[in-house]
Amino acid sequence: MKIFIEIHLRFVATVWLILMAVLSLLYLINYMKFDSLMSSVVSSKLEVISSSLESSILKAERLGIHLKSANNLPDLMERAKSRDVNVKLIHIIGDDGVIIFSTDSQLVGQAVEESLSKRALRSTEANWMLATDKDLYSGLQLKDSFDELIGSVVIQYDKSSFSGTYAQVRLHLLEMTVGIFLIFSLIVFLVIRLCFGDISGVIHLIEQYTGGEKVTKTFDAPEGSLAFKLAEQMKQGEQMKAQVTSELDAIQTLKEQQKTEGLSK
Repeated sequence: MKIFIEIHLRFVATVWLILMAVLSLLYLINYMKFDSLMSSVVSSKLEVISSSLESSILKAERLGIHLKSANNLPDLMERAKSRDVNVKLIHIIGDDGVIIFSTDSQLVGQAVEESLSKRALRSTEANWMLATDKDLYSGLQLKDSFDELIGSVVIQYDKSSFSGTYAQVRLHLLEMTVGIFLIFSLIVFLVIRLCFGDISGVIHLIEQYTGGEKVTKTFDAPEGSLAFKLAEQMKQGEQMKAQVTSELDAIQTLKEQQKTEGLSK
Protein backbone atom coordinates (compact mmCIF):
# COMPACT_ATOMS: atom_id res chain seq x y z
CA MET A 1 0.00 0.00 0.00
CA LYS A 2 2.88 2.36 0.79
CA ILE A 3 4.34 1.77 -2.66
CA PHE A 4 0.95 2.40 -4.24
CA ILE A 5 0.52 5.70 -2.40
CA GLU A 6 4.05 6.93 -3.06
CA ILE A 7 4.24 6.03 -6.75
CA HIS A 8 0.98 5.08 -8.41
CA LEU A 9 -1.27 7.54 -6.65
CA ARG A 10 1.04 10.48 -7.33
CA PHE A 11 1.38 9.52 -10.97
CA VAL A 12 -2.38 9.01 -11.32
CA ALA A 13 -3.12 12.33 -9.60
CA THR A 14 -0.73 14.14 -11.97
CA VAL A 15 -2.41 12.62 -15.04
CA TRP A 16 -5.83 13.48 -13.58
CA LEU A 17 -4.82 17.13 -13.13
CA ILE A 18 -3.57 17.34 -16.72
CA LEU A 19 -6.77 15.70 -17.97
CA MET A 20 -8.88 18.11 -15.94
CA ALA A 21 -7.01 21.12 -17.34
CA VAL A 22 -7.44 19.90 -20.94
CA LEU A 23 -11.15 19.19 -20.49
CA SER A 24 -11.71 22.58 -18.82
CA LEU A 25 -10.05 24.28 -21.77
CA LEU A 26 -12.20 22.32 -24.22
CA TYR A 27 -15.31 23.24 -22.21
CA LEU A 28 -14.43 26.94 -22.44
CA ILE A 29 -13.63 26.74 -26.17
CA ASN A 30 -16.88 24.93 -26.98
CA TYR A 31 -18.91 27.41 -24.96
CA MET A 32 -17.26 30.34 -26.74
CA LYS A 33 -17.95 28.68 -30.09
CA PHE A 34 -21.60 28.27 -29.18
CA ASP A 35 -21.83 31.90 -28.08
CA SER A 36 -20.31 33.01 -31.37
CA LEU A 37 -22.67 30.73 -33.32
CA MET A 38 -25.74 32.07 -31.52
CA SER A 39 -24.64 35.65 -32.12
CA SER A 40 -24.15 34.89 -35.81
CA VAL A 41 -27.59 33.30 -36.11
CA VAL A 42 -29.31 36.26 -34.45
CA SER A 43 -27.24 38.69 -36.49
CA SER A 44 -28.36 36.97 -39.69
CA LYS A 45 -32.00 37.45 -38.67
CA LEU A 46 -31.41 41.11 -37.89
CA GLU A 47 -29.60 41.68 -41.19
CA VAL A 48 -32.89 40.95 -42.98
CA ILE A 49 -34.57 43.77 -41.04
CA SER A 50 -31.64 46.11 -41.69
CA SER A 51 -31.68 45.34 -45.41
CA SER A 52 -35.40 46.06 -45.73
CA LEU A 53 -34.96 49.46 -44.03
CA GLU A 54 -31.93 50.20 -46.17
CA SER A 55 -33.95 49.54 -49.34
CA SER A 56 -36.61 52.04 -48.26
CA ILE A 57 -33.99 54.67 -47.38
CA LEU A 58 -32.17 54.23 -50.68
CA LYS A 59 -35.43 54.57 -52.64
CA ALA A 60 -36.15 57.81 -50.83
CA GLU A 61 -32.61 59.01 -51.43
CA ARG A 62 -32.91 58.35 -55.18
CA LEU A 63 -36.05 60.50 -55.18
CA GLY A 64 -34.04 63.33 -53.66
CA ILE A 65 -35.53 62.95 -50.17
CA HIS A 66 -32.98 63.61 -47.43
CA LEU A 67 -32.60 60.99 -44.73
CA LYS A 68 -33.99 63.32 -42.06
CA SER A 69 -37.03 64.04 -44.24
CA ALA A 70 -38.02 60.41 -44.81
CA ASN A 71 -41.19 60.60 -42.69
CA ASN A 72 -42.33 57.08 -43.65
CA LEU A 73 -39.40 55.48 -41.84
CA PRO A 74 -40.97 55.39 -38.33
CA ASP A 75 -43.88 53.26 -39.60
CA LEU A 76 -41.47 50.96 -41.44
CA MET A 77 -39.34 50.64 -38.32
CA GLU A 78 -42.34 49.75 -36.17
CA ARG A 79 -43.39 47.04 -38.62
CA ALA A 80 -39.85 45.71 -38.74
CA LYS A 81 -39.67 45.66 -34.94
CA SER A 82 -42.90 43.68 -34.71
CA ARG A 83 -41.31 40.82 -36.68
CA ASP A 84 -39.36 39.70 -33.62
CA VAL A 85 -40.58 40.20 -30.07
CA ASN A 86 -36.98 40.18 -28.81
CA VAL A 87 -36.06 43.32 -30.77
CA LYS A 88 -36.04 46.06 -28.13
CA LEU A 89 -35.28 49.13 -30.24
CA ILE A 90 -34.48 50.19 -33.78
CA HIS A 91 -32.64 53.43 -34.48
CA ILE A 92 -31.60 55.31 -37.57
CA ILE A 93 -28.56 57.40 -36.69
CA GLY A 94 -26.79 60.04 -38.74
CA ASP A 95 -23.10 60.21 -39.53
CA ASP A 96 -22.59 62.14 -36.26
CA GLY A 97 -24.05 59.35 -34.09
CA VAL A 98 -27.24 61.26 -33.25
CA ILE A 99 -30.53 59.34 -33.43
CA ILE A 100 -32.70 60.64 -36.29
CA PHE A 101 -35.52 58.08 -36.05
CA SER A 102 -36.28 55.53 -33.36
CA THR A 103 -39.06 53.20 -32.31
CA ASP A 104 -38.81 55.06 -28.99
CA SER A 105 -39.62 58.68 -29.93
CA GLN A 106 -38.15 59.97 -26.65
CA LEU A 107 -34.65 58.99 -27.80
CA VAL A 108 -34.77 61.04 -31.01
CA GLY A 109 -32.10 63.74 -30.98
CA GLN A 110 -29.92 61.93 -28.45
CA ALA A 111 -26.49 60.55 -29.28
CA VAL A 112 -25.87 56.83 -28.95
CA GLU A 113 -23.06 55.49 -26.79
CA GLU A 114 -19.57 56.16 -28.10
CA SER A 115 -18.68 52.46 -28.37
CA LEU A 116 -21.84 51.82 -30.37
CA SER A 117 -21.29 54.89 -32.55
CA LYS A 118 -17.73 53.81 -33.37
CA ARG A 119 -18.85 50.32 -34.26
CA ALA A 120 -21.79 51.52 -36.38
CA LEU A 121 -20.04 54.32 -38.27
CA ARG A 122 -16.37 53.33 -38.35
CA SER A 123 -16.57 49.62 -39.00
CA THR A 124 -14.85 48.41 -42.15
CA GLU A 125 -17.82 46.12 -42.81
CA ALA A 126 -21.23 47.40 -43.88
CA ASN A 127 -22.99 44.78 -41.74
CA TRP A 128 -21.67 45.15 -38.22
CA MET A 129 -22.37 43.59 -34.84
CA LEU A 130 -21.62 44.50 -31.22
CA ALA A 131 -22.31 42.18 -28.27
CA THR A 132 -22.64 43.25 -24.65
CA ASP A 133 -23.59 41.33 -21.52
CA LYS A 134 -27.32 42.03 -21.89
CA ASP A 135 -27.88 43.08 -25.51
CA LEU A 136 -26.76 42.33 -29.01
CA TYR A 137 -26.49 45.26 -31.41
CA SER A 138 -26.60 44.70 -35.14
CA GLY A 139 -26.97 47.06 -38.03
CA LEU A 140 -26.14 48.19 -41.54
CA GLN A 141 -24.25 51.24 -42.66
CA LEU A 142 -26.18 53.60 -44.97
CA LYS A 143 -24.49 55.20 -47.95
CA ASP A 144 -25.77 57.60 -50.57
CA SER A 145 -25.46 57.34 -54.33
CA PHE A 146 -21.92 58.75 -54.10
CA ASP A 147 -20.96 55.94 -51.73
CA GLU A 148 -20.66 58.42 -48.85
CA LEU A 149 -21.63 57.32 -45.36
CA ILE A 150 -24.81 59.07 -44.23
CA GLY A 151 -25.70 57.00 -41.18
CA SER A 152 -26.51 53.52 -39.98
CA VAL A 153 -29.36 51.28 -38.94
CA VAL A 154 -29.05 50.18 -35.30
CA ILE A 155 -31.06 47.23 -33.96
CA GLN A 156 -30.95 46.39 -30.26
CA TYR A 157 -31.74 42.73 -29.50
CA ASP A 158 -32.43 41.30 -26.03
CA LYS A 159 -29.94 38.50 -25.33
CA SER A 160 -31.86 37.31 -22.28
CA SER A 161 -34.38 35.76 -24.66
CA PHE A 162 -32.02 32.83 -25.24
CA SER A 163 -30.46 32.75 -21.79
CA GLY A 164 -32.36 29.50 -21.18
CA THR A 165 -30.67 27.98 -24.20
CA TYR A 166 -27.29 29.10 -22.86
CA ALA A 167 -28.06 27.51 -19.49
CA GLN A 168 -29.00 24.19 -21.14
CA VAL A 169 -25.88 24.19 -23.27
CA ARG A 170 -23.68 24.95 -20.25
CA LEU A 171 -25.34 22.12 -18.33
CA HIS A 172 -24.92 19.62 -21.17
CA LEU A 173 -21.29 20.64 -21.71
CA LEU A 174 -20.60 20.28 -18.00
CA GLU A 175 -22.27 16.86 -17.86
CA MET A 176 -20.29 15.64 -20.87
CA THR A 177 -17.04 17.06 -19.47
CA VAL A 178 -17.56 15.40 -16.08
CA GLY A 179 -18.58 12.12 -17.74
CA ILE A 180 -15.51 12.08 -20.00
CA PHE A 181 -13.29 12.93 -17.03
CA LEU A 182 -14.67 10.07 -14.92
CA ILE A 183 -14.36 7.54 -17.75
CA PHE A 184 -10.80 8.49 -18.67
CA SER A 185 -9.81 8.78 -14.99
CA LEU A 186 -10.83 5.16 -14.48
CA ILE A 187 -9.00 4.09 -17.64
CA VAL A 188 -5.85 5.97 -16.57
CA PHE A 189 -6.01 4.42 -13.10
CA LEU A 190 -6.34 0.88 -14.47
CA VAL A 191 -3.64 1.34 -17.12
CA ILE A 192 -1.14 2.75 -14.64
CA ARG A 193 -2.02 0.16 -12.03
CA LEU A 194 -1.52 -2.72 -14.48
CA CYS A 195 1.38 -1.40 -16.54
CA PHE A 196 3.44 -0.18 -13.60
CA GLY A 197 2.86 -3.20 -11.37
CA ASP A 198 6.34 -4.55 -12.15
CA ILE A 199 7.94 -1.27 -11.17
CA SER A 200 6.18 -1.38 -7.79
CA GLY A 201 7.47 -4.92 -7.27
CA VAL A 202 11.01 -3.89 -8.15
CA ILE A 203 10.91 -0.91 -5.81
CA HIS A 204 9.46 -3.06 -3.04
CA LEU A 205 12.24 -5.62 -3.59
CA ILE A 206 14.94 -2.94 -3.50
CA GLU A 207 13.46 -1.38 -0.35
CA GLN A 208 13.31 -4.81 1.29
CA TYR A 209 16.89 -5.60 0.30
CA THR A 210 18.42 -2.25 1.23
CA GLY A 211 16.34 -1.75 4.36
CA GLY A 212 18.33 -4.23 6.38
CA GLU A 213 16.38 -7.27 5.22
CA LYS A 214 18.86 -8.64 2.69
CA VAL A 215 16.80 -11.73 2.16
CA THR A 216 15.21 -12.48 -1.19
CA LYS A 217 14.23 -16.07 -0.57
CA THR A 218 10.91 -15.08 0.92
CA PHE A 219 10.15 -12.42 -1.68
CA ASP A 220 6.92 -13.27 -3.51
CA ALA A 221 6.38 -11.97 -7.05
CA PRO A 222 4.48 -13.28 -10.10
CA GLU A 223 6.64 -15.62 -12.14
CA GLY A 224 7.95 -13.98 -15.31
CA SER A 225 7.57 -10.44 -13.98
CA LEU A 226 10.44 -7.98 -13.83
CA ALA A 227 10.51 -8.13 -10.03
CA PHE A 228 10.64 -11.95 -10.14
CA LYS A 229 13.60 -11.93 -12.56
CA LEU A 230 15.42 -9.36 -10.48
CA ALA A 231 14.78 -11.37 -7.31
CA GLU A 232 16.17 -14.49 -9.01
CA GLN A 233 19.31 -12.62 -10.05
CA MET A 234 19.72 -11.27 -6.52
CA LYS A 235 19.32 -14.80 -5.13
CA GLN A 236 21.99 -16.07 -7.50
CA GLY A 237 24.21 -13.17 -6.46
CA GLU A 238 23.73 -14.06 -2.80
CA GLN A 239 24.54 -17.70 -3.52
CA MET A 240 27.70 -16.78 -5.41
CA LYS A 241 28.70 -14.41 -2.62
CA ALA A 242 28.14 -17.11 0.00
CA GLN A 243 30.14 -19.61 -2.08
CA VAL A 244 33.05 -17.19 -2.52
CA THR A 245 32.99 -16.37 1.20
CA SER A 246 33.02 -20.08 2.04
CA GLU A 247 35.97 -20.71 -0.28
CA LEU A 248 37.88 -17.77 1.16
CA ASP A 249 37.23 -19.03 4.69
CA ALA A 250 38.46 -22.51 3.68
CA ILE A 251 41.61 -21.06 2.17
CA GLN A 252 42.23 -18.96 5.25
CA THR A 253 41.73 -21.99 7.49
CA LEU A 254 44.12 -24.05 5.37
CA LYS A 255 46.80 -21.35 5.60
CA GLU A 256 46.46 -21.16 9.35
CA GLN A 257 46.79 -24.97 9.61
CA GLN A 258 49.90 -24.97 7.43
CA LYS A 259 51.40 -22.15 9.48
CA THR A 260 50.68 -24.02 12.72
CA GLU A 261 52.27 -27.22 11.37
CA GLY A 262 55.36 -25.30 10.25
CA LEU A 263 55.85 -23.78 13.69
CA SER A 264 55.46 -27.18 15.41
CA LYS A 265 58.28 -28.65 13.31
